[in-house]
Formats: sequence, structure tokens, C-alpha cells
Amino acid sequence: MSTQQEGTPADELTYYELDEYFPTTAWLETYAERLCASEALDREMDGWGTDWNGDFVFEIRNLPIFENAVNDLPEELWRNLGDAIRQLPDSTLEAVMQTAPEEIQENVDKRTGTLQERASAELLETPLNESPEKVWPGLRNIMPEVLDALVDELDDHVTDEGHVFAWLNMVDGDCRETATMQSVDEREHRVRLTGEYEDWKRLLSGELGLLDAVMGGTLNVTADMKNTLQYMDAQLVMVEVAAETDKRFLF
Repeated sequence: MSTQQEGTPADELTYYELDEYFPTTAWLETYAERLCASEALDREMDGWGTDWNGDFVFEIRNLPIFENAVNDLPEELWRNLGDAIRQLPDSTLEAVMQTAPEEIQENVDKRTGTLQERASAELLETPLNESPEKVWPGLRNIMPEVLDALVDELDDHVTDEGHVFAWLNMVDGDCRETATMQSVDEREHRVRLTGEYEDWKRLLSGELGLLDAVMGGTLNVTADMKNTLQYMDAQLVMVEVAAETDKRFLF
């Protein structure tokens, strides 16, 4: 695990917008825009979902939110938070900590070092699955905007088990709407592509082909086979567009 003292100085890091991080809802919306702009998808998906449900679900399983902490995210996300905490005057940090959850206050008191060092270590070493409930309003005032938004993403769009169910309303080559779900049955859909987070990374990095992944059992397709086979080239284009959409993997 990283420590808050190690790594690249904040002013030497490359920073990204929320819509560049996968798998966020902002990235999903950008992906939808790329799908709508794809002429190849218009050709290959002509007639798909017209007068029938052609929606997709991308089931991304087991994001490593239980074994990873805040400082296991890409460094540009947490470096400024650690630096901001360490630069706060004692009186200001004491005021911020007084509004923190009791558990965090107790954990900080058990650590060694200055208050800045103890508070920074406690926050950056918080497991990701616990971060939504441990972020309090006073801390949000000094958190980087993107990290603040990612905490909300974990709370609102990742299931308690660590899965993401991304729903895409696909009609005639266009993605008309996107959403995330708390269960796979929340919205009707025609096709569901299921895989582990690490395998989705390989797929969207171009290291793994869709056909090889499905035939080899790395990814599982649940679908009406007639429609799936008829529009197989369209689904290949959808994966190509996803691979070409800028992304920075969170894990």
C-alpha cells in the first residue's frame, strides 16, 4: 500500500477530468456520445431496437474496493488531499476534526506524529468501501473536486458487493440514455455482457478481443441469440468505440 509521504509531487502529476475515469457514470456518458457519433455503428446497428427492446447491460464485477484504500487510487486523486491536510494550521485542522465521525477521531488519536500526519494517514488509508460513510462535510471543503465526486460515485453507483451494472438504451445505432443500477433486473435489456473488472480492463485496453473473451468464457453474454448473432459486428464496434474512448482506470 502507498503511504502519503511517498510518490510524485502534486505539481508534477497529470490531472484528469471525472469523465476520463473508468468506470464512472461520467465516463459512461462520454462513451454514449461516442457511440452516437460512430458511423460504423450506424451501419452495423441499423434496425436494432426498433419497436423492440435492444438495451444493453455491462456487468462489471468485483471492483477492488474492499482491498484497496484511498491512496491505492491513481496518485493524482489523493496527492492534493494529503498535501492540503498537512499544510493546515493546527487550529484549522482541529476545527475540521471536531466535526469528523467519532471513529475517525479515535483512530487519529491512536496514531503517532503531528496532527497533520495522523489525520492525513487515517484518511488516505481508509478502505474505499468505507470512504462514503467516513467523508464528512468539513473534509469535503478541502478535498479535490474529482475525488469528492468519486466518493459519491462509490456511494451511489457501485453496489454493496462491489459491482457496477451499466445500462445503455440502444436504438438503431444510437445510445439514447445511460444509467447505473443496483441490480441486474432493475431495467429490461436484450443483451448483458458480464465479466470481472480486471477482464473489462483488458477488453477496453485492446488486450483482449470480444470474440475470444466470450468463446473462452472470460466474459459471459446473456442474450437473445438470434439478435446477438445477427448484430455481432455491431457489438464488436461497440467494444471498439469503448476501447477508443479516453479512459484512466481507477484501479
